Amino acid sequence: MPAANRLTTFADDLRLRLLRSRLPALWQATVEDLRGLLPPSWRRLLEGERQALWLRHAEGELDLQAHGPAGRTALGRLPAEAAVLEALAERIRQHSLRTWLLLPSGQVLRRRLSLPAAAEPRLREVLAFELDRQTPFSAADVVYEARVLERGPGPQGLQVELLVLPRARLQAQMQALGPLAELLHGVDIEENGQRLGLNLLPAAGRNAPLDPVRRTNAWLLAGAGVALLLALLLVLHNRSQRLEDMRAAVAAATEEARDARRIRNRLQSTAAAANYLAERRDARPTMLELLDDLSRRIPDDTALDKLAVNNDRVVLVGQSRSAPALVGLLQASPLLAEPALSGAVQADTRSGRDRFTLVARLRQPQEDADEQAP
Repeated sequence: MPAANRLTTFADDLRLRLLRSRLPALWQATVEDLRGLLPPSWRRLLEGERQALWLRHAEGELDLQAHGPAGRTALGRLPAEAAVLEALAERIRQHSLRTWLLLPSGQVLRRRLSLPAAAEPRLREVLAFELDRQTPFSAADVVYEARVLERGPGPQGLQVELLVLPRARLQAQMQALGPLAELLHGVDIEENGQRLGLNLLPAAGRNAPLDPVRRTNAWLLAGAGVALLLALLLVLHNRSQRLEDMRAAVAAATEEARDARRIRNRLQSTAAAANYLAERRDARPTMLELLDDLSRRIPDDTALDKLAVNNDRVVLVGQSRSAPALVGLLQASPLLAEPALSGAVQADTRSGRDRFTLVARLRQPQEDADEQAP
């Protein structure tokens, strides 16, 4: 698995663990308590991004409602005429209002599903496969969202509500809004006077106006983070410096010990190799000794075509008038042991001799000591 995928999987698992805990509710309550301690002017500054305009379209009219930290305020009804819609769109652009279209709950098809907890990181992809089974529509004909109702411990502990809106119905609503459709931040469902907290508007059609208050909050958050980082660096500077000095001293001592260990290992390896070569040299006769012994024992009517020594194995290939007698001659050699003909002896018609292959083994010093012992 690539590193990026492993990091994504770890982040999803951490997020799900956080959502299943009590920390989100505790954090929200703490933030609300801290916000209540601020002066009203500061509170309005920090909560400015929560200002929104809610639209409801029904029977050729628009019902307008402002939603902010102070609550909801009814703004009245306007006829859904082209001139009125264009003027309202211009006002929304000037004030950079976050605009939402609210649809009644009867406009959408709702299904409650029980899914494994592991499906939550890929909830939208999982529900795409459930559309054909749970609804009479295909994925291409609808827009859909899901909200998590409950996170239980069982194998099917994730309780999810699937909300499906036909695209044709959404397009009809968008066409009725005229120029306001381009300014929508999202489309949500209203139930009992409250939003469900969804966004059924496709991502390509969403308008997210730049909120200056959100930008101010982002700068404040960044400044707080930088200040916290500088404070931590100031506190840890001395300890970090001392730690680095200790690490340098330990590293120097470790390097010296490593150098000494390398030199010792190299000396041991060199001595072992030299001893091994000396033992091998003493354990077997030299090539000159072997040639001298063979020259004295092989008769003049024998000619060698090849002499090969591979480790302790000696191979003689040649021609002789009495090839079988060579075995007896070489058995008396103090350097060779177990001489024997290899394969059949073949007669050479041109030379009148027998072609042979003879193999033997070089004697080891231990064998000579065993033979000399009584």
